[in-house]
Amino acid sequence: MKKFRVEVDGEEFIVNVEEISAEEAAAVKKEPKEPAEKKTAEAEAAPKAEAEKAEPKTETKEAKKEEAAETKEPSEGDVTAPMPGNIMRINVEKGENVEKGDVLVVLEAMKMENEITASQAGTVNGIMVNVGDSVDAGDVLLGLE
Repeated sequence: MKKFRVEVDGEEFIVNVEEISAEEAAAVKKEPKEPAEKKTAEAEAAPKAEAEKAEPKTETKEAKKEEAAETKEPSEGDVTAPMPGNIMRINVEKGENVEKGDVLVVLEAMKMENEITASQAGTVNGIMVNVGDSVDAGDVLLGLE
């Protein structure tokens, strides 16, 4: 029997997994099924009991993003993601001067490429993302001063 830590919808569970033979698997399939209500109640109770016994939870990806957001709140001049998506291209470098309307970043969302443009003229003072990063709406992409 092996133990695995599984995360489902941000909740962490410890599960025990046992490998069984093909004959045992066939026998399990032939057993009569229990009512769905009973199975659901048992299924919900077991992982919660195991999770309570488990070691303390490690930080989830969402918790890390929240912590990052707390440390870097958008300020005036920061360019933020208007929607969740993936960074496809970054068209500027730190220290580069940009004009209002210049395309700074290309963000893919829902299989469409969206150009994120400069809302003001300025100098890029920091780039907080890399190509391939996944971002949420409101995440700071880069700073302008």
